[in-house]
Amino acid sequence: MTDFVDANRRHWDEVTGLHRDSAFYDVEAFLAGRCTVGPIERDALAPLLRKNLLHLQCHFGLDTLSLLRLGATRVTGVDLSPKAIAEAKALAEKLRLSAWADFVEGDVTAIDLHQRFDRVFTSHGAINWLPDLADWGRVIARHLAPDGLFFMMEAHPVGLTLDIDEAGRLWQRFPYFHQEEPVVLQGVPDYAEPDYVPKEGGVGWAWTIADIMGALEAAGLQVFEFREYPFAAWEALPGLKPDAGRYYWHRPEGDPSPDTPLLFSLKARHAA
Repeated sequence: MTDFVDANRRHWDEVTGLHRDSAFYDVEAFLAGRCTVGPIERDALAPLLRKNLLHLQCHFGLDTLSLLRLGATRVTGVDLSPKAIAEAKALAEKLRLSAWADFVEGDVTAIDLHQRFDRVFTSHGAINWLPDLADWGRVIARHLAPDGLFFMMEAHPVGLTLDIDEAGRLWQRFPYFHQEEPVVLQGVPDYAEPDYVPKEGGVGWAWTIADIMGALEAAGLQVFEFREYPFAAWEALPGLKPDAGRYYWHRPEGDPSPDTPLLFSLKARHAA
């Protein structure tokens, strides 16, 4: 597993600078005050006032710092990539938010911060990079306060399997059910800069809804809300268009391709 984790660390180190400078992330708008967290996520995590929050797989910190701006007392972001963590710290310093924002380099299947949080959050293309969901579930349970809320909004496992062929037809490109050997993502264009193909492609694993819920429940958490959405958080399929707020990507009106779930969300808490 260590080789796989190292491969993904190299991938995210490679693309962090690319993402920082991309129109997709639009750091200048964020620095000017734009919230990068979508309205569904905001509603699910509210109220944040006087709450501390742990953001797993935070990349370079835009969502983490947005949640601090929305009222969290303190935020902690964790990410595998040292370059992403360095960028997150630099952004917090630039915004004079460092006193309330911690960024920690670490593996979210293994960390122990020796602290409990009112909110634990993860989102958008994160868990497919993890080799073990059982350990991930235990990390969430370890860090969630007794009356805390875990919320995730993530790419739907069905949507992650799909691509569109040259004739515009949906086809299953990747496996749906989990396999021990990862999918090598060499040659896959970057989601934020589709014209760029990372030299370090990284590796990924398929995790079903049952895998995700099972990992949380085995760790002692209870899922009490589950929702699915027909839109994505990026151009997950060719032809998707962003909404006015650039939070979610939708099929164009009149698109004849089959309807399919592209995002899901769930809430969990410690079982009674």
